[in-house]
Amino acid sequence: MSMPSSFDKKDQNEINQMLYHELVWKKCKENPFVPVGMLATFVAVTTAIVKMKKGNKESANIWFRWRVIAQGATIGALVFGAMYQQRDKLLKDKNMTLEELQTEKIKTKAKERERLWIEELERRDNAIQKRKALADLKKKEMEKIQGESSKILAELKELEEKVKEKSSKN
Repeated sequence: MSMPSSFDKKDQNEINQMLYHELVWKKCKENPFVPVGMLATFVAVTTAIVKMKKGNKESANIWFRWRVIAQGATIGALVFGAMYQQRDKLLKDKNMTLEELQTEKIKTKAKERERLWIEELERRDNAIQKRKALADLKKKEMEKIQGESSKILAELKELEEKVKEKSSKN
């Protein structure tokens, strides 16, 4: 996904050649809710100031609250408008429809899940291999200990027999 650059000469030259009111009109057409929000904010502030000058503080307070709401709506329109423009630009860049883009995202997520699952299986396989190696090592140690213990038992029996022979001679 390529991001728009402020150094794009084509776009920059086009913008430089536009008159100010043409540029404003273009931006208003791209995201029409921002100017509406700005206008609502202006109306709320103006009305609040008029109410305050007349001495109606309660009504002015209400209009200042409406100003805050209008500003929040304007910022929301700005953010969602930018997201919408980015999605349209992405669709145009890839020459895709929205359904094709969603299908591509689903395929990408499926590939990512498959890759993660394979990594998990490899981790589990490595853990199993380590446990098997450790079990084999412990098994060899046990066999060695059993061999040593059988030698010790044989020596013990020899000693017992010698002790019995000596005690029977005495």
